[in-house]
Amino acid sequence: MQRSCRVAATLLLCGSAVSGAFGAGPPGGPFDGEWSVALVCPDTQDKSGLVKGYEYTFRVTIADGKLHGQYGSQGAPASVMYSGEVAGDGTLELRAVGNTGRSDRSVGRVARGTEYAYTMSGKLNQAHGQAVRRELRPCTATFDRL
Repeated sequence: MQRSCRVAATLLLCGSAVSGAFGAGPPGGPFDGEWSVALVCPDTQDKSGLVKGYEYTFRVTIADGKLHGQYGSQGAPASVMYSGEVAGDGTLELRAVGNTGRSDRSVGRVARGTEYAYTMSGKLNQAHGQAVRRELRPCTATFDRL
């Protein structure tokens, strides 16, 4: 009887060690949690002249390396939804989908509420980070862990 208990205990311990070695450990990553984001898009120029800048401040959540957040109400003018991935080394790859606000702040002077999308890339460390917009106009997102 004692021998069978020792065998069962050994199998249980070995099974735990094997599952841990293959990624079945506890979920979560080094960047998981709530972050404050300040998005700054300075004044720029397009073919029709000055395009005014804007700033948004909002929160994002990172869970298991997946980032989600939004500014404003989805589908409303001057709103944007963010999604993306954070690699183990802090590398960020983001996608933004939203609707324009005032036309004097939109490249091409498109109508208020026009849908748009862009991508950003950047890097986080344990407390801060930054990402830059890749398309159309310069924008920088600064991240601070809450």
